[in-house]
Amino acid sequence: MRNKNSGAALIIVLFVVALAATLAVEMSSRMMVLVNKNSMLQEHQQAKWYAYAGEALAKQALKQSKKENKNVVHLKQAWAQEEATFPVEGGTISGKISDLQACLNLNAFRAKPAANQTSKLPEIHGVFLKLLEKLDEIDSLPIENTQEELADSLLDWIDEDDSRRPEGAEEDEYLSREVPYLTANHFLASTSELRTIKGFNPLVVERLLPYICIIPNSDLFEINVNTITSEQVTLLAALLDTDNSIAEEIISAREPEGWSDIEQFKSDANEKLTQKIDQKNKQYVVNSEYFQLIANTTFAESRFRMTSVMKIKDNKVSILARKFGGVE
Repeated sequence: MRNKNSGAALIIVLFVVALAATLAVEMSSRMMVLVNKNSMLQEHQQAKWYAYAGEALAKQALKQSKKENKNVVHLKQAWAQEEATFPVEGGTISGKISDLQACLNLNAFRAKPAANQTSKLPEIHGVFLKLLEKLDEIDSLPIENTQEELADSLLDWIDEDDSRRPEGAEEDEYLSREVPYLTANHFLASTSELRTIKGFNPLVVERLLPYICIIPNSDLFEINVNTITSEQVTLLAALLDTDNSIAEEIISAREPEGWSDIEQFKSDANEKLTQKIDQKNKQYVVNSEYFQLIANTTFAESRFRMTSVMKIKDNKVSILARKFGGVE
């Protein structure tokens, strides 16, 4: 009887030992997972802080450029250099600054027409329509709608009222869809928001991206003619209502440090244009206040991407918006 009890006790002891070993292995595995997860979070956080460091460098570049010449912004200044990569402890910081006044700020669709303007449409409406026409001439736009429908639908999405433009789309259009939603009737937050608007399929948005941008909560429509690049010649042609070849001639004739004042630009451009620029036109400028930084950083195995929209005024740089992540 004693032997049977001893055997049962031994089995119980062995079972307890096996259970304890199993629990120990499980706890050890979970601990390793937590340690690895914590390590990855720390690496990610460090990469994020490196992005903030890149943002600080961008601020200094903008301040330096404005200090050298506060009235003119051009592509030979410190901020406009090619994307640079800086080695830092355990990783890298790289970034590229672009001028948000060298593209069409789509939030200008929310601007009210000027008092002396005959059309009741915002000024950007006509320019955007011309840009669509020129892009279609170069290589047919993959649209199911007309160019007028795209421009009017964008206006209806952004403007304050619920009145539908002749070729546009208001809430009745979007509420009838399989997944219904309302129009924003507010400023755009991102160019990706275009995909929710009637007619703006991904291919159309991709074609437009080199020429459009978003300035948060601003209907500013001022184009810096010093920072439009040769790759954006179609945008300048749409602005001037001329051929791409003429617009390319104007950009090619620009000095490396740009035009010193807007009157000189108008004078030089008018020599090549059939339809002259009105001297009262305030759409063109040689200065900029709004910029965008795209910073890419690495630390150990982590990668981080941050997009910052900045405004510089009176030599002070403020951050208007930040976006984390996105496609490189």
